[in-house]
Amino acid sequence: MRAPLLLLGLAAGLALILVFAGVGVHSNPVYNAASAAASAPPDPDAATGALVLQACGGCHSVATLTQHPQDAAGWTATVASMEQLGAQVPSAQRAAVIAYLANHFGPR
Repeated sequence: MRAPLLLLGLAAGLALILVFAGVGVHSNPVYNAASAAASAPPDPDAATGALVLQACGGCHSVATLTQHPQDAAGWTATVASMEQLGAQVPSAQRAAVIAYLANHFGPR
């Protein structure tokens, strides 16, 4: 009868040590990152970046965007001319795409 009680006491003691040492599921960086990602609101900048890659990446690499830095007016003209050549930029998201390009690929 003493052996099961001793084992139970040791298990409880080990569990307390692990809890106070911060070891367990909640201290796992992968678990914490997944939890944060699941609870964080979607990043609109990331969604716009994906749209830019979709619209521009069929013909250009990101390097092309970095080689031709422009302000918002320049990107507005470039997006319009690329649309004439077949680029697909949804009209409801055109302003966000231009702002993204000017912010990330504008003059420094």
